[in-house]
Amino acid sequence: MTDLTAGVWDQRQIERLGGAIMGAASGARIGISVIQIDQPVARTLFMSDVGAEILGYPKDELLGMSPSDLLVPEERASRAEERARRLRGEPAPRSFETVSKAKDGRLIPLEVSLSEITLEGHKAIVTFFFDITDRRRSLEALGQSEARFRKMTESAPDAIWIFDGRRLCFANDAAARMLAYATVEELLAIDPRDLVHPDERAALVERTRQMFASGQPLESREYRTYRRDRVLIPVEVQSVPIEWEGVPAVLSFGRDVTARKEMEARLIQADRLAALGTLLAGVAHEINNPLTFTLLGLEQAMMALDAPARGPGTVDLARERLRDVREGVQRIASIVGHLRNFSRPETDTRGLVDLRAVADGAARFAENEIRHRARLTTTYEDIPAIAGSASQLEQVILNLLVNAAQALPEGRANNEICIVIRAEGTRVVLEVSDNGAGIEPTAQSHVFEPFFSTKPAGAGMGLGLSICRSIVTEHEGTIEVNSQLGRGTTFRMTLPARSGHAGARVGLSTVAPAPASPRRRRILIVDDEPTVGEVLRRFLDANHDVSVVVEGAQALEFLARHADVDVVLCDLMMPRMTGMDLFAAVAQRHPGVERRFVFMTGGAFTPRAAEFLAVVPNPRLDKPFSFADVEAVIAAS
Repeated sequence: MTDLTAGVWDQRQIERLGGAIMGAASGARIGISVIQIDQPVARTLFMSDVGAEILGYPKDELLGMSPSDLLVPEERASRAEERARRLRGEPAPRSFETVSKAKDGRLIPLEVSLSEITLEGHKAIVTFFFDITDRRRSLEALGQSEARFRKMTESAPDAIWIFDGRRLCFANDAAARMLAYATVEELLAIDPRDLVHPDERAALVERTRQMFASGQPLESREYRTYRRDRVLIPVEVQSVPIEWEGVPAVLSFGRDVTARKEMEARLIQADRLAALGTLLAGVAHEINNPLTFTLLGLEQAMMALDAPARGPGTVDLARERLRDVREGVQRIASIVGHLRNFSRPETDTRGLVDLRAVADGAARFAENEIRHRARLTTTYEDIPAIAGSASQLEQVILNLLVNAAQALPEGRANNEICIVIRAEGTRVVLEVSDNGAGIEPTAQSHVFEPFFSTKPAGAGMGLGLSICRSIVTEHEGTIEVNSQLGRGTTFRMTLPARSGHAGARVGLSTVAPAPASPRRRRILIVDDEPTVGEVLRRFLDANHDVSVVVEGAQALEFLARHADVDVVLCDLMMPRMTGMDLFAAVAQRHPGVERRFVFMTGGAFTPRAAEFLAVVPNPRLDKPFSFADVEAVIAAS
């Protein structure tokens, strides 16, 4: 064995090593040439077999040929300049890419590396080169792919962006437009976590972590997203994990769903009103009963007081009848208030809700529809509160109850509808069941689709259950159906619970009475119905200084003289000058006084009124209201 540490090899060993290097280069498809450069025209002294194959010439033709003759014209000047620099002993590139032309005219892209040597007293270079056609094709394909990606994303109507967990790496013009940024570059400079509402940031981070960990996409999610002007818009986002420039990232497609949500709100409102139309007979019945004994009680009280000869019990009888009248009026007021809350457009007033109270309200609405067809039973367990809209959830339950009633055959003695509410772990479950004919198996998977209905033609548009699913999904819940032919149907809704138990049943909000205020106050009452103003004046006069006007213009005149008024009880809808117009005029003429307004309203019947009540923070008295309600709102003012 040769001792390599000796540092001396004989000629045969060097020749064998050169042969091994040539063999390795040949196996790797690397061409080797030796070129003398210190002559007026450089010439090729040696060319390997693989080199000749790469260049597309017979080997014997390449020997003695100038390498510049093999290059395309645009490459010759730069290579000649590099050769001159080497002859002058100046630095020149040792590795570069160039393009040669084969004998048959093919263009061959090459990557060349070289080393300068002295060969028998002449300057020469050894070149190693290989064909990079495949690499160029790959790069071109990649470039074309990137160009197609950019063209596709730039022309896409939806927002598209790429997030690597720290920053936005890419965004298209649609994303900048959706979020009201002047340029994509301005958007890319924003921390994406600052684009979503603070309550959504934890979900954004967690969902990104899950996609990085699993490599799988997640269900789409809606985020409350800030535009550049800090206006919040709802954006539905669908994301998939990808690799971007060698690192894990998330590719997201976003769409502003403001218009869709407005349409959904209109559909929900239309469905709500349609439900009211279906139940109108039952509502009329609910009002007619207390209205009947109210009228009879009033008539009896007046007869007793108008009798020519009043007995010792006349006043007591009249007082007793008036108590009945008050009870009847309170029942009617409760029904009307419930109707108003149920029918008014949703303003996203949400809070903690007891689903049992909501179910009770829906059952009262549906009572007339149910009681002529079936027996209603309820089983309520102790449950946690849920967060949501009581009126929207009541709409869901009302739809389910009416559907259950209409699924039952009339006249059958054992017809039954059951409401069950219970807690299951961190969820609250509500089930509405009937023992009707059931739903065909082929139809069960379609019952939540828009415009699908199992009812006869003309018995509805088939939007009810679709809207129910939309509402439940908006509340982060689920709704599903299980039905067996001949045995009945169960709709099951689950909603996320909040910590703590619901306790007292809180459904649609009411004004809670409060103790009368001991402090005497100056109060202005503005109502175009003189009787309302007069009744309020008589009640409040004992404890307060009260003035009454019937027009907004009169109120302006009064406030010009008495800007120290403590409370303005103002009707919302009045002719000529509405309460809204008066509020705006007072805010301009007497700044600060507008904060003392309490609006009295029988309902916001116009879009302007609904928007006004949703925006202004002032207290409100919904008609009909009680004296206790009036004192409570004055005490809190």
